[in-house]
Amino acid sequence: MDNKSNIPKKESKQWKRNESIIAKNPQLRRMRDIQQGFNPSSSINTGVVDQQYKDNYDKIQWGSKEDKPKPLFRTKVNGRYTDNEE
Repeated sequence: MDNKSNIPKKESKQWKRNESIIAKNPQLRRMRDIQQGFNPSSSINTGVVDQQYKDNYDKIQWGSKEDKPKPLFRTKVNGRYTDNEE
């Protein structure tokens, strides 16, 4: 029995449905990766973590939130700003 006759053509509707189901199920994704010759992947792999990365991890600037000044909000109550003590 030839199993290749049951495989839908790439980019067909059935192929897209199958890929959607495989993408949602980690076990099916693992089996597909093994069948295609890849290492099974269940999570994001950023590569090898070397000693230099570990030593300098605390020096990484993840965002620029600290660089921005805080916005100043003024509120009005009965037509007067609350921050004015006049």
